[in-house]
Amino acid sequence: MEKPKLQVALDCKSMVEAFRILGGGLDDTVDIVECGTMLLLHEGLHAVDYLRTIYPDKILVADFKCVAPHFGSAVLEHEPNLLTILSQAEDHVAAGITKEAIERGKGQETQIELYRDYTVEDVRKWKSYGINHIIYNRPRDRKGPWGEQDRKDLQVLIDEGMKVTATGGMSYENLDAIAGLPIYAIICGRSVLKAEDPAAEAKRIKQRIEELWA
Repeated sequence: MEKPKLQVALDCKSMVEAFRILGGGLDDTVDIVECGTMLLLHEGLHAVDYLRTIYPDKILVADFKCVAPHFGSAVLEHEPNLLTILSQAEDHVAAGITKEAIERGKGQETQIELYRDYTVEDVRKWKSYGINHIIYNRPRDRKGPWGEQDRKDLQVLIDEGMKVTATGGMSYENLDAIAGLPIYAIICGRSVLKAEDPAAEAKRIKQRIEELWA
């Protein structure tokens, strides 16, 4: 079984802070670098350019949470591998941005980031647009450690043939709850970024992934 990739979310306010976070070995450990929404808000799309230039071989996500098609066009020009579209966006937005990403012929993909309620019919609709990747953002009203309901929710998406990225308070301690599921990636934000040694914590998480998905 392919092991989940580790994604770090750079939800900081400056490129200086972003590079400080990635330095010290964290950039060598993570598989996916996410240019977070907050970073895009403060630094603009050139943040994607900087990260792509410095990390040409990393999978790069632009977490723009698109809700309008022309936004998607602008972001795709900066060459992220993955671009997020909010699940609440109108159908023509998800369909249009995905069509453009495919037609660019550069292997770029769109991801639907789940926000609030959705149905299996929604998932199938997104899939019909050519979207095969969903970010399972754990419901904010679901407190405490990840558990059986989260696992069931993930399994539904997996059964629909989607690549699934898991996020929402994910940490070393929560990995056991989703162990063995064919997850594409796990996003760690605060649990890594707020650690005393982010690089060491990322390595600890990667090691646990190796153990649980052996």
